[in-house]
Amino acid sequence: MFAELLRHELRERRWSALFLGLILAGMSVLIFALTSSLSTAIAQMTGSFPPALTAFIGGGSAGGYAVGELFNLVAPAALVGYTIAVGGSTIAGEEEKGTMSMLSAQPLTRTSIVTSKALALLAGLLGAGLLLWAGAVISSSASGIGLELGGLTAICIHLLLLAVAFGAIAIAVGALTGRSGLSSGLAAGLAVVAYASNAMLPLANLATWAKLSPWYYFAGSNPLSTGINGWNLLVLAGIAAVALVIAYLGFARRDLRG
Repeated sequence: MFAELLRHELRERRWSALFLGLILAGMSVLIFALTSSLSTAIAQMTGSFPPALTAFIGGGSAGGYAVGELFNLVAPAALVGYTIAVGGSTIAGEEEKGTMSMLSAQPLTRTSIVTSKALALLAGLLGAGLLLWAGAVISSSASGIGLELGGLTAICIHLLLLAVAFGAIAIAVGALTGRSGLSSGLAAGLAVVAYASNAMLPLANLATWAKLSPWYYFAGSNPLSTGINGWNLLVLAGIAAVALVIAYLGFARRDLRG
């Protein structure tokens, strides 16, 4: 029965994940093409900016401003937003739609229900991330920007772990409350605060405090230039693991609606 539920969840997620991945891949092709043709103009435009502002807008990233915006803002917003939206509704949505009673009446443990939904979310995220990675690798090579395969792979892996962490938080809130709006809203609010604190605290000479933000462990080591940072990935994975444990425990003990 677990396998049937997992297949159902995968079918539910496949088209949205595919669409998101294709959009991100297309954007990477466009951005790398613009970077290649307008690199001199962009460098002149951002060259007079203060170093802190340049870092804030991504101008100091490998590949320049446009590539920095893709990997520091556009792609994270899309993938984190996807996992939050899906994670917030995947359990709580069943209760709000009144279908949880049918699901829980099946020969499934509550742990199996949470696991199947988390795995389906992870599979959709991996599919979208793989398309982004492929688009970035192909367009980087074609445009001659010269970004290394290792750096592109590292930034995509860091990004996937960031999205997993916030998706797990959304699942946990949904499992605890049964309210999809609250789940998505709270996780989204945390993501915005995490991004803003990581971006703004260094501008106020408070860079040490930025390490409290999950966003720091995504971008703080500049994986596009330096490659994978195992410790940072471990922190993000740890956040996801703790959130899922909370989801399992909370969902197992709560009286379900619907």
